[in-house]
Amino acid sequence: MIDTYAPKQYFSFFNLTRVQVHVVPTQDNSSVAQYVLGRLLEFDHEEDDELWMLLDTDHCIQAHHRKGFIQAIRDAKQRGVHVALSKPCFELWLLLHLMDESVVVSLPNAFDPEKALRKALGEYNKTHLKETDYPLDSIRDACFRAEKLDATVAGGDIPETNTSRVYQLWKAIAAKALPSQLPDALKGLNIAFSD
Repeated sequence: MIDTYAPKQYFSFFNLTRVQVHVVPTQDNSSVAQYVLGRLLEFDHEEDDELWMLLDTDHCIQAHHRKGFIQAIRDAKQRGVHVALSKPCFELWLLLHLMDESVVVSLPNAFDPEKALRKALGEYNKTHLKETDYPLDSIRDACFRAEKLDATVAGGDIPETNTSRVYQLWKAIAAKALPSQLPDALKGLNIAFSD
C-alpha cells in the first residue's frame, strides 16, 4: 500500500500473527495513481505477498485526471495488484468504524468525512490518528457496513456514489492468517457477509 498519513498509522495499530501490512509512503506528496502503482511495484516483497493499492477518488476522477486514474487501476489489475478504492477518501473507511453506512453514503466530498470524524471523535487529525478511536473489535462492523454499502454502488472501478473497499483488504488479511492466529474480533472476515 502507498500513502502518506492515515493508512500507515491505521494499519500500524494492528499487530497480527503471520500477516504483516507494510505501507509504502508516497514521496514528494505524489498521489497520482500511476505513480503510486510504480512505487508499489518497486517495493521489495516476496513472491507470495499480496500487493494492495489504496486509492481515494477525491479529485482523481475529475476532468483530465480520470483517464490516467482508470488506466492505473487497469494496469494494477493486470499486474496482480489489488485495488481498495475509497470514494471520496480513506476517511470514509474510518467513519465506518463509528457509524452506519446510511450516514456516510451522502457525504459529498473529501472534506465532509473529515468533518464527520471531528464531530464523532471530538477531534481528527490525519497526521496523528489515535489507536483508541479504531479498536480491533470495530473492524468487523466497519467491514460489514462497507460491504453492505459497496453492494449498492454502481460504476465498477469508478464508483458513482460513496464507498470504501478497504474491507476487501481486511478480508484478504483474515484469509491469509490461520484461524488460530486471528483475534476473535477478526474471525469470519474472509467469509462474505452476504452469505
